Amino acid sequence: MSQPANKLVFVGGMGAGKTTAVRAISDVEPVSTEMPLSEDAYGDKVETTVALDYSSIELDDGELLHVYGVPGQRYLDFMWPMVCEGALGVIVLVSARHPDPIASTVELLQEFSRIAPQASLAVGITRTDEHPELLVPDVRQALLDAGFRLPVMRVDARSATQVTFLVKSLLSYRFAETS
Repeated sequence: MSQPANKLVFVGGMGAGKTTAVRAISDVEPVSTEMPLSEDAYGDKVETTVALDYSSIELDDGELLHVYGVPGQRYLDFMWPMVCEGALGVIVLVSARHPDPIASTVELLQEFSRIAPQASLAVGITRTDEHPELLVPDVRQALLDAGFRLPVMRVDARSATQVTFLVKSLLSYRFAETS
């Protein structure tokens, strides 16, 4: 089996913050395929990704980490395996305003564990400022009960510091698993 590429993929439902997270940590202006929405269930999202987001980050050793965000709509899920091929990590972003954030997170973790079995996984919970009732320990326990032991944390997708910390947590967890 070949070594994973320096590739990280953000996944999650529509409005979870994938495009925002990619923008927050990018060293260069991301390639984005945002298109206007005709309507939004949450009433505030005006665009959605229809293909993917792409950018890169220069790591401390000078290598590039290629960062992708894939669309959350199920009718575009045919792209997920192509983008995730060889990824070293997949970060599932889940919005705390989702009607059933834990179930949707478990579903995505199951899906991406199958699509990218070599990738390490982490979960970032967005919009917790709007929905503080969704507690990280509860999510972490539900994921453990579903068989997923991985980093889980609150993250503001607009914050480069918080998104970078989530990425570093995933990478630290990955390298702790392999040593």
